[in-house]
Amino acid sequence: MATGVFALLSVCVCLCIGFNLDTTFPLLKTGRDGSLFGLSVALHQDLKTDAYLLLIGAPRDKAEPNVPANRTGGVYSCPITADQSEYLNLSENLIEDMWLGVSVASQGRPGGRVLVTTTGWL
Repeated sequence: MATGVFALLSVCVCLCIGFNLDTTFPLLKTGRDGSLFGLSVALHQDLKTDAYLLLIGAPRDKAEPNVPANRTGGVYSCPITADQSEYLNLSENLIEDMWLGVSVASQGRPGGRVLVTTTGWL
């Protein structure tokens, strides 16, 4: 019985294979070390510029120099380009250990709203 269960699990595990959708032209964006940059990602369409953007959460990101805190987290708007470090920080009204960007979602329609969550520090 145990051998049969082991054999069945082995077959199921072998069928679960990870893959990358685009290995020829991957889109790479990088954040600061330790920021958990990329923990949450959403695709969003901006109607003002008629461009698609990646909204990327970095819940352990360091605060900007003008913020009276060390680690606040952050949300970044990244154009879909080959430049790895091109992004705009959308975060404001931050406090220490906020974990802003732990979850990011777009409403899914052009010009829809964006939802960004923290761990409850608002």
